[in-house]
Amino acid sequence: MNTIRKEEYIEIIYDICSEKGIAKVSEIKKRLKLQSLSSVTEMAQKLDEEGLIKYKKYKGVVITEKGLSVAKQLLQRHQAIEDFLLFLQIDKEIALQDACAIEHIISEQSSEAIIKFVCFLNEKENKDIEERIKQFLYHQKND
Repeated sequence: MNTIRKEEYIEIIYDICSEKGIAKVSEIKKRLKLQSLSSVTEMAQKLDEEGLIKYKKYKGVVITEKGLSVAKQLLQRHQAIEDFLLFLQIDKEIALQDACAIEHIISEQSSEAIIKFVCFLNEKENKDIEERIKQFLYHQKND
């Protein structure tokens, strides 16, 4: 199964379930901008088999604890990548788009390193380092 596609489904299902408690197949289709309900049903069945969601025909989908754990990891990875790109003074829209793409292809090792780096920069005692790097980037951009 395509891991990128599976991760996109998990994220969407998590979002919908967070908002509404249950994700209807039609809502998943709409959010993923798909043409066919059958492709959503097929993926829901696969994700159910993996224990990431509970799928009930004609009822909808709820995320399991296992699926919730995966969704939270994906969200943490996405946010860290986005924060890292914003820190590098990338335009907000571009950072968001790139984070969406990178989060699904980045290795676990690189992802963990970015998360640690962003956490390091967010620590109060490291604000001077953050400012020095930002000044460096600003000067590189304007030279």
